[in-house]
Formats: sequence, C-alpha cells, structure tokens
Amino acid sequence: MLTLSQAAVIEKNKLISDNAWLILLEITIPSSLTGSEPIILRLVRNTESIMWNGLEWTAFPFEIDPPRQSGNGELPNFTIKVSNVTRTIEGYLEQAGGGVGASVRIMVVMSQHLDISTPELEEIFSVQSVNYDENWVSFILTGAVNLFKRVPLRRFLKNFCPFQYKGPECKSTSGYTSCNKSFADCKLRGNVSRFGGEPGIPQGGLYVQR
Repeated sequence: MLTLSQAAVIEKNKLISDNAWLILLEITIPSSLTGSEPIILRLVRNTESIMWNGLEWTAFPFEIDPPRQSGNGELPNFTIKVSNVTRTIEGYLEQAGGGVGASVRIMVVMSQHLDISTPELEEIFSVQSVNYDENWVSFILTGAVNLFKRVPLRRFLKNFCPFQYKGPECKSTSGYTSCNKSFADCKLRGNVSRFGGEPGIPQGGLYVQR
C-alpha cells in the first residue's frame, strides 16, 4: 500500500494548491557497460531544473507510456521516452553499447517540499531494450526479478525449529550436546520459550466453523 508523507496528504486534500508533483528520472549506466566510470543521468519533468537531496535534476522532456502485458507469461513492461532532439542521451548510450542492462529509478516529489529527502513514490526498473530516432530515445523497462530469492523469507513449520542448537537464537544452556530440533527435544532441554517452530499451527484436515 502506498504511504504518503503527512505533507503530501495535506497537499493532496487541499482544494487549491500551487504545489506540483514532479517526476524524477535517474538513469544509471554501470561501469560494466561503459568500461570506465558509471554514468548517472538525473532528469526532472519540469519547466526548470531543481535541487533535491543535494543533487541537481535537469529539466528534460520525457514521457511514460502505460505498462503492456502479453498473454504468454512474459513479464509486463512499459516504455519511457526521453527527448533525443539534442542527441545528448543518445551519445551516452553509444558509450555504453546501447544501454541494455542499465537501471532506471522513477521517483515522485513535491515542488513545494523539496526539503523532504524521501520520495513519495519510488520504483526501480531494468532496461531490457533501447530504441531511438531523431525525436525520442525509448527505454523498454521491466521490474527486476530475483528468481533465487525465497518468498516468504522463511517457512513456518509446526514441529521443527530452524535455529542452530545453542546458537544466538536458541541460547540453550542444557547439558545435551545435540538436539533434533523438535518441540519435544526443546521441552526436554527446558528451552520452549525460544522454540523456533510454530506449535500453534493446526494439523491438516477439515475444520468447520460453528
């Protein structure tokens, strides 16, 4: 769920406000693509450049297209088009072999509250492909996905403790040299208050609410 700052909630609820919601774009081309120092471009969709978080964000035209989804199981992607009239962005991409693999961070801040260092919205995406013509550089983006990350972070088991015996979570002081990590063994060692399993999880079967 999106949580706005108190200042943002106040601004949102005003009938009339001179505050503007500014979209910031931070394009990071890592050194692995440039062959030297990383390139970081900081842009703001605004009529003038701004200072935020001690950094200058250059006023620059860009557009964000709605996400697109396919029916074949591919990850959803969307396009950000950055002006290429001056050829500035295109020049940086040519240094990085096209820019595929770069990251794009999108943030939203308030023009009247640039002292707030945390953006009201922040998302980070990976560049999947790049196209450009005389008018626009188009970044096709998708969210970064770690296929090796366990979700949820840990499993909840009824009769198994994941803690290392006598480790920092277990802290057992019994005279036993080992433990089979069951609730019964933990009880035998007088350490049930630190049992890492979930004995309250019900057994399988059909439950009827009466």
